[in-house]
Amino acid sequence: MATHDQHVLQTMARLEAELGGAVGVAARDLDSGRELAHRADELFPLASVFKIPLMVDVMRRVDAGGLALDERVALVERLKSPGGTLIHCHAGLQPTVRDLLYLMITLSDNTATDMLWRLVGVPSINATMRALGLETIDCFMPNREYFLIETLRNGDWQGLSGPEVVARWRSLDETGRDEALRRVAELNAAVTGEEFLRRYTERFGYAEEKDHDDCFVIDQALDNQGSPRDIVRLLAMIAETRCASRASCKLMIETLTRQEWRNRIPAGLPAGVKVANKTGSVSGTINDAAIVFPPAAAPFVLVVFCKGLSYRAQDAAEAAIAHIAGSVYHAFTGGRTKS
Repeated sequence: MATHDQHVLQTMARLEAELGGAVGVAARDLDSGRELAHRADELFPLASVFKIPLMVDVMRRVDAGGLALDERVALVERLKSPGGTLIHCHAGLQPTVRDLLYLMITLSDNTATDMLWRLVGVPSINATMRALGLETIDCFMPNREYFLIETLRNGDWQGLSGPEVVARWRSLDETGRDEALRRVAELNAAVTGEEFLRRYTERFGYAEEKDHDDCFVIDQALDNQGSPRDIVRLLAMIAETRCASRASCKLMIETLTRQEWRNRIPAGLPAGVKVANKTGSVSGTINDAAIVFPPAAAPFVLVVFCKGLSYRAQDAAEAAIAHIAGSVYHAFTGGRTKS
């Protein structure tokens, strides 16, 4: 292993110790295949990074003719979730599939995400990931049902603490979990977006500063999950047009470059470097996943996931991710240009 690579790995370990949680990193140079990895095969909460697998699933469905990018989908109250723009819009609005993809990736809109997920079917993401050979990516929890369990805790979840919610979920088999989510959705079908957002804010605060410990237990245990290495493999498939058509992969990259949160991986790179990334955050987790296009070297893919963080460490994690990104950038681009 090159001395500089060892230094990068030592930097990752040091930043992990300073944060007090676990940091998983996977990086791959798309020209040479050279890799850097730290806890790359561990499972981490994906948070909103799971929207990349969903985007791939949707675009493969478009390629197969099952969906059209200009197809319009009606917004309904029973699919609204906190986080994003559509929760504030009137029911009956009819964004296109392309609009929903843009909102899901660039603004991480959770309502747009669930609208797309319903179009392809909840089991579809995992089926697509297995078809692509990605075994650790497990996307099973739609946003609305998840936030309803966390926030309202009615029906089967009435009065349960965070640890009790986790224990109940883990006691269910796959069929029981599907049925539990169906009952949550049915019980709360009349909860409007406005009411949902109000209840969510009352419980967790505008900056999710309230009830952190309770929410932490649920998010760390029950969020959709995957390994840094498998997300890097998926991003490489997008960059190299191996998971969908060339046009679809080009659209996915273009959409990712419009991501509005740029204070993690992009913040650690030289100004002007093109980055196609998707962030994700839940209690105790700060993530970013990116395809990076250096101006004078081959592209590389980089995923940095953090889990088990205290509320205070979550802010520090963004700077740590940027630091790791800068180190990886220097390791992959120093003194080498594209042929």
